[in-house]
Amino acid sequence: MPEHINDPDFALIQAMAGGDVSALNELYTRHGANILNYLTSLLHERTLAEEVLQDVMLAAWEHAANFRGESKVRTWLLTIARHRAINTQRRAAPDFVPLDESTYTADTTPLEKVERKNQRQALQAAIQQLPPFHQEILVLIFYHQLSGPEVAEVLGVTVGTVKSRLHRAKEMLRRVMLSMGENTNAQ
Repeated sequence: MPEHINDPDFALIQAMAGGDVSALNELYTRHGANILNYLTSLLHERTLAEEVLQDVMLAAWEHAANFRGESKVRTWLLTIARHRAINTQRRAAPDFVPLDESTYTADTTPLEKVERKNQRQALQAAIQQLPPFHQEILVLIFYHQLSGPEVAEVLGVTVGTVKSRLHRAKEMLRRVMLSMGENTNAQ
């Protein structure tokens, strides 16, 4: 007996396949909190889990027409969530490239060199406390000096997403630096 016969969510999937956005909203209302809890338990980071949840719901919207009802909709959604979480975890934390010491002028005093080295180390430690997707965007922009459109291409997101992630990453970095007792005058 096909699962969709006993699944009240199957009608929502069919409506989504026909382009009904209200069906997507209803599906999110019914299952969003549970999927978010599941993703948070997998990823150990609520902010990241929230982003992945949005990806899950987008995937459900895009693939609603392909859902055959061989499982309950909730199971299908959790399967998508699991795959998205695994893919998210596979992304390695970005490697830090040491800043080029030659960028400092010859008139830099030994004390200034030590202070700059300490600032770089504090900045790297603070960045490493951020979620991986915030680390990645900061590293691509500030260490690899990519432009917004270049970062968007690397990450496979829109330029608007890059801008919003960068804004959130810088704000989180500022808060981490303040909690570490570091000066955040340079933004």
